[in-house]
Amino acid sequence: MKPQKGRLFEAVNGVLLGLLALLMIFPFWNVLVTSLSSPHLVFEGQLLLWPKGWSTIAYDTVFKNQQFIQTFKNTIFVTVIGTALSMLLTTTLAYPLSKKSVHGSAVMLFIAFFTMLFSGGIIPSYLLVKELHMLNTLWALIVPSALSVFNLMIMVSFFRSVPAELEESAKMDGCNDIGVLARIIVPISLPVLATLTLFYAVSKWNIFFQAVMYNSAVDKMTLQVLLRQILVQMTNEAVDAAMSGDTPRIGVSVKMAMIVIATVPILLIYPFLQKYFAKGTMIGSIKG
Repeated sequence: MKPQKGRLFEAVNGVLLGLLALLMIFPFWNVLVTSLSSPHLVFEGQLLLWPKGWSTIAYDTVFKNQQFIQTFKNTIFVTVIGTALSMLLTTTLAYPLSKKSVHGSAVMLFIAFFTMLFSGGIIPSYLLVKELHMLNTLWALIVPSALSVFNLMIMVSFFRSVPAELEESAKMDGCNDIGVLARIIVPISLPVLATLTLFYAVSKWNIFFQAVMYNSAVDKMTLQVLLRQILVQMTNEAVDAAMSGDTPRIGVSVKMAMIVIATVPILLIYPFLQKYFAKGTMIGSIKG
């Protein structure tokens, strides 16, 4: 049996961590409750911990708005295509850079690391995107940020921890380098692949600064930019007049509904990757 002090420590630790978790969950819970409550009760400040006057009118209003639907599609496109491209580039670049036998791999790895310390700056980046004719396109949010050097370093470190005997045996069976990567390395690299996929997906989903800098077209707007506009610029009266004149003071509920819609999809990805997440982040830091 555990000593008395050990049980007391675990109890106190559990209570403190539970309270800390509740403090982190409460803001999102408050947003969810507000979005599902009657707009009149929300405006009058009658909510506490549970929804009152259950209503989905805020969500109906959001999903009936064509600008929101287009923006949501843009964000999904950037997230899915951007994450796939980023993982492809990171994997195919990390594999040769992880081989010290490849001539110039150390130099290339240093050049990649150098870009983490020094960048060209905002204006040169904008001019480059402009010269590539990607302004006001969704590709401006995908291509310039397609490769993260930090994620590249993690994957290089993981690949270096893979036993060389596995690759040698595969090559003895007739596999080339591409075959070794596809059939041997990738299947055993699921923890780091899942972790970096989550990193890239969250980054693409929450992209904001690049979306503001490179895109001015309304039909190329991303969800975070639209959310910012509604939270900062729209008044309750403007939302009432533009979206639902029969439901006064619905503006606050609409804003909260949009926050929920912008947050939930990326949260749903985490449970599927959770079992790989901790292992993947730790593996990349074991061996440099």
